[in-house]
Formats: sequence, structure tokens, C-alpha cells
Amino acid sequence: MEWKSKFKDECCADELEEMIVDYVKAGFWSNDEILMECEQYIQDFYRSERENIAKDDLLKIIQALRGEFSNTGSQENFRKLESAFRFLKEQGIVALHYAGYTQSDGFEDCNEVAAWLDEKGIKPVGCCFYTQQDLGHILHGESALLSISFGNYFENPTAEEVGKVIAGALEAAGLCVQWDGSAAAKIAVKDFNWDKYYADGE
Repeated sequence: MEWKSKFKDECCADELEEMIVDYVKAGFWSNDEILMECEQYIQDFYRSERENIAKDDLLKIIQALRGEFSNTGSQENFRKLESAFRFLKEQGIVALHYAGYTQSDGFEDCNEVAAWLDEKGIKPVGCCFYTQQDLGHILHGESALLSISFGNYFENPTAEEVGKVIAGALEAAGLCVQWDGSAAAKIAVKDFNWDKYYADGE
């Protein structure tokens, strides 16, 4: 791509492109939010490139890649997932989309939400989430499974019981679930075609 000529380090340009495309396909972040992530990435790993690429240039790159790679359509599959997560929140389970990059990040994000709810007098019984890494396996064509981590906050209900509620909610939303019923195994949504796209106000 022509814009890559602005970078002296080809690896930086390639990594930024892959990162931006993933964010666009995931469909959760605005152009400005993706821009902030790109600027932080350059700051952390390619400081010498800061003088070569202006903020406006980065934003144009993001806009161009969104135009090329953004999903389109009814978002039918994501809306099923969102419906299940809304139901789980009503059952006292913290349910987060795109929670951090790693599993530990996801649990930290859930725990922060659980602590905030606890301060308001609401005591969540458990949590579930999928991470950027989990979704990345689908976006890169490495898997058709969306893996969902989960856990409990009290002895009762147990993690297995929380897992059953989560699996049941996903199935009730029309999704195909794979899970062995144990607390050690993630719950997976099978044959998941990711179709979310970013829209202002959603």
C-alpha cells in the first residue's frame, strides 16, 4: 500500500496494518479509539517512527482500512451473542465483550465491573467474557470457535452452575455451544461467523 512508504520500518507498517484491520473487523472501536491504540503502539515499540507519521496520516489510514475491511449486513450473529449477554447480566453475571487481550486481562475487567456493582448494592454471582485474543482466532481464520471464559464469585452458585446458565443463555439465543460441563474448560460458540461492525451510538 502507498501509505506504507511513510514508514522507515517496514515491520512497523505491517504490524500497524494487521492491528488496524483486526480492530476494524472486531467492530467495537471508533476511528479515534483505534488511533489512540496505534499511537501508543508506536510509542511503545517504534519510537523512531513518531516523526515519520502524523496523526492525520494515521487517521486517513484507519479510515481507508475501515472502508475496505469493515463488516456489513444485519449483524445477526453478533446480535444473538449480545442478546445472551444481556440476559446473563439480568441473572447477576458480568458479561463482557472484547475484554482485554489475555484471559487475565478479561478477569481483571470483569472484577472491576463486579466491584463497581457491589458498591451500588448489586452482588454479581459470576462473570463471562471473550478477549481480543479469542476473537482474533476467528478474524484470522484460525478457528470457527469463539471461546468464552467464565467463573463464579461465591461458593454458591458454583463455577459449573454459572457455566450452565451461560451455556443455556447462548443456546436459547440460537447459538451452537460446545462445552464439557467442567469449570476448567471454556465454553465455546461453534461455527461462529463474526459479523459485527462499528456504528456511532452502538
